Amino acid sequence: MAAFLLLLLFLVAPPLCLAAGAGAEAAAGPREPPAQVGLLLRLEDLEQAPVLQQERELVLPVLRSPAPSASSPERWGSDLEDFPPGRPAAATIADLCRRPRPRDALGDLPRTGFSHLRRQADALQRLDGRLDACCRRPQPLPCAQQAWAEVLEDFCADEFRVKTRHYYCCKRRGAERERCFAAAASPAPLELQPPPATAAAVPPLPQPVFPPGEPTAANIGNICRLRKFRPVYGPGAFPPSGFGAAKSRARALARLERDYKTCCRAESVECARAAWQKTLGRFCEEESGVKTKQHRCCKRGRGPARWGCFAGEAPHPAYDRELRNASLARLGPALLDALCGPARLLAKQKPVPALVQSITEACCPRGGAERVACAEDQKSRTIAALCSSQRDSWKDPKRCCAHGTAEEQRRCFDASYLASVLLASTEPELLAAEQD
Repeated sequence: MAAFLLLLLFLVAPPLCLAAGAGAEAAAGPREPPAQVGLLLRLEDLEQAPVLQQERELVLPVLRSPAPSASSPERWGSDLEDFPPGRPAAATIADLCRRPRPRDALGDLPRTGFSHLRRQADALQRLDGRLDACCRRPQPLPCAQQAWAEVLEDFCADEFRVKTRHYYCCKRRGAERERCFAAAASPAPLELQPPPATAAAVPPLPQPVFPPGEPTAANIGNICRLRKFRPVYGPGAFPPSGFGAAKSRARALARLERDYKTCCRAESVECARAAWQKTLGRFCEEESGVKTKQHRCCKRGRGPARWGCFAGEAPHPAYDRELRNASLARLGPALLDALCGPARLLAKQKPVPALVQSITEACCPRGGAERVACAEDQKSRTIAALCSSQRDSWKDPKRCCAHGTAEEQRRCFDASYLASVLLASTEPELLAAEQD
């Protein structure tokens, strides 16, 4: 018992001594801090010692899980909320032109990562800039629809420049790609959602039109005028393995089109021919570096023999593959798909531009049989309006409006003005199928 009391007195004595000496030290004023000793104080000792109350207030903050930041992955999905943008239509163009621009989608994204969302945001910003210019025109809809198609085409080109999962609509081509984006822009039924990765959903492999024709004074116009309609295939257009010949040809065509863009500023034949020879020369060098069957023109050696071989092998030496003489006398689904896609009317003589514009503005937002019926109705309305308008604007050289009935006027228009109309399209096979 005595030993226990001695042990208890020994444990309590140091704190008491510290408390007793604290008053004397305060009266004597501050002094140098004592040398640190290896003394471990328990929490209950801190609570009981009055001299250490000031130190007790320095409590470390409790560590909690940080709240999710604005840039945390939970906030961002695989796509931005308003991507892809809807295709401008007659029913929506007024709202699009009233919408304030530009949006700041890029500034709202995280500074690192999410590159797929940055590409989407960049496309939305570019489209807003284009729409702002289109809305200043008296007829903004055709301009807005072309801007929509070109911006999404550029978006897909950016997608294929990176080795990541590409937006599913970009894996399609031409009008099918545009229909995919248009369907994805609004709440769509299940059958319009991205198809599962099955063999049936894989788009057909592209067939590059190779070799390109030699630039001449006769075809430089088509080289420059139709450049935007010729397909340019990115790396994602082909499977990751195999198809080496098709890939090398697609790369060569893409390089040539980039050079043509520079040459077309002045439509320089010399510049275009030099670019053509440089591209095919590099193509042959790449062909010689792989253990596959080389293009037969590359075996001709350097010089005129090689260039003559490539020029003779070109399937479309006039660069007119994207051109079609289409008949607007019969407005079928394939022809309307081409007109509502990235097509350009090259015929400028009246009354063709007015007719095509009335069809695209009123009917392209519709689909199927409804679009065909709309196009036929717009055609009749346009002919009636032309025949009832002031003759100062159009002389009607074929005198179709002189016929007595509306049906006779229409037959005359079909035969005299609409039987052969020159169009440029990224999907010329649609126009060819329509005329069969």
